[in-house]
Amino acid sequence: MKDAIRPDAQAVRAMYERGYRTWFNLSKLASAVQRLPRLQVAFPNHPHFPENLQIDRSFRNVALAKGKSTWATTRDLDHLPAFQHEAIFEVAWDKPTPVIFTSDLQRALPNIFRAEENHIPILMLAWAYILSARWAELIQATHLSPSDRYQTHQSTTKNDKPSITVYVGEINEDAARWWNTILSGSWEATMRSSKGTFFILLAIVKPTSFAPSPTTSTTAYLYLSEYCRLHDIEDQKQAALSAALLIPVAKYDHKPIELVMPKLSRQVNRAHSKSPIMKENKAQIDRLLTLSCNPRGLKALLSSVFFDPDVTSNICGIWLRGSFAFLNTIKDPHILLRTLIQRDPELGGLWVGAFITGAHHQCLRDGRAAWWKIDLNAAAWTDTFVSFIQEPVPAPEACSISRADECRLLYLCHDKNYANPPLYPFAPFGSTALVDTNLDVREHALCGRNHCLQYAGFTWVCQGGTTSEQSKHDITPLLTTIRPKHGQSSHYDVNIDIDYNEDDSDDEDESSEMVTHNIFTWLRSNDGFPVAERAIREHEWIDNLNDDDDAPIRGGALHGWILRTSTQRSNSI
Repeated sequence: MKDAIRPDAQAVRAMYERGYRTWFNLSKLASAVQRLPRLQVAFPNHPHFPENLQIDRSFRNVALAKGKSTWATTRDLDHLPAFQHEAIFEVAWDKPTPVIFTSDLQRALPNIFRAEENHIPILMLAWAYILSARWAELIQATHLSPSDRYQTHQSTTKNDKPSITVYVGEINEDAARWWNTILSGSWEATMRSSKGTFFILLAIVKPTSFAPSPTTSTTAYLYLSEYCRLHDIEDQKQAALSAALLIPVAKYDHKPIELVMPKLSRQVNRAHSKSPIMKENKAQIDRLLTLSCNPRGLKALLSSVFFDPDVTSNICGIWLRGSFAFLNTIKDPHILLRTLIQRDPELGGLWVGAFITGAHHQCLRDGRAAWWKIDLNAAAWTDTFVSFIQEPVPAPEACSISRADECRLLYLCHDKNYANPPLYPFAPFGSTALVDTNLDVREHALCGRNHCLQYAGFTWVCQGGTTSEQSKHDITPLLTTIRPKHGQSSHYDVNIDIDYNEDDSDDEDESSEMVTHNIFTWLRSNDGFPVAERAIREHEWIDNLNDDDDAPIRGGALHGWILRTSTQRSNSI
């Protein structure tokens, strides 16, 4: 008998090979990439912190900033109203993020730029200061000050205590004092509340002198730029910015950041030392600072490279198994980085930062297990394709609608039971007869209007009960911009050997089971299953959704799952 959910062995093998071929071809395309993406112009639609932002310091371990994104579903807002989603930014924590410098060459950074010198650890510390100083300028309750609270950690033996001489060129006293502060880690950016002290972005400190007045973000940027011009390391400057943006992800994952000791030379390239310094783009710095304070969103963006819109929930684990069967063959982290970038080049700058800070390890583990959650706000602000729920809803066939479109319409109608999108990115398989759908779905499937999820703007929660609107979009005409993933099936190289074990098709596919159970819980737990889906409902992956209300009916007692279906669908079980 055909399984109600699991695909057959032929489909499993085809999907495994699809995943393998996709990443094989991306690795070939990646070898031709000469320059890595830059962050100076990335994500122009991302909101940024306003100066009068309200900071929620009511929690003991974290300080938060909040806002609401607005979403439209049709051009006619009277037909289907817009709705809002809360966005939460983690702007400070009760402990600083530890950064460990190590001489272990096995932990060396990937050879991103094929350069003999490695200034990135130094530049990352400088960027962390610049971002924190900019935050202090925006939020007056923040204090940028000297500290002897912590010391930078070094992973060395007792007899091996390396020191590093950093050549910063001929600079004035203020610049020298700033560099001394950065290299010794003797600064901190903090906020205070009744719950204690919160640290902004990064704090790694040990005692030293400190300027009477903290260096501004603009002046610090100038000092950093002069250093990079002196050593002709503009690419490393951008890579270090990427790394600094990923510092909150390390905090979110409860991981330290481990950097290999810098490799420096006193030799400078005089031919480039007089090139002009690029002016600081403060508006872009503000956008990137805001992006950085959304670690869950950053992780969702990075993991989105493993999403494929043509892969459904019941076979997504096989797609990922084939994908990682190839990715695990790449032993050179430099090649692996470029391959991941090629899947969605606009996110390349973030992947550079992930590899420098080590955040990529957790992202790869989450990807292999299908264990990542979507963030529609981050997706909209970066035009990134992260979930099937983002796709527009086409006109249905005469008598049925795909379950993916059924989910989309339920979410767009935004009943209280469907106010949050599905947790995972892969769509449910199959279709539902229109007569078996929720009444809202049936109405809007047949109304003749176009429906799609459209980001319409963002509103910050500010001090004194005020708000600040940003990134407001015109929703007429209703458009959706979804950047496609690279490596689609039409570009497959068929002349490759794939080691596929037929016995693998009999293995437990826990990833597909988890995602399928989750999406059917979202889709059916409120209204129940239609009679036509009895086999799905009783399948071991669904297991009646483990619903205690599925007990046999005794006497006149009608249990909740029956009562819930009475007004939403006429023929549920």
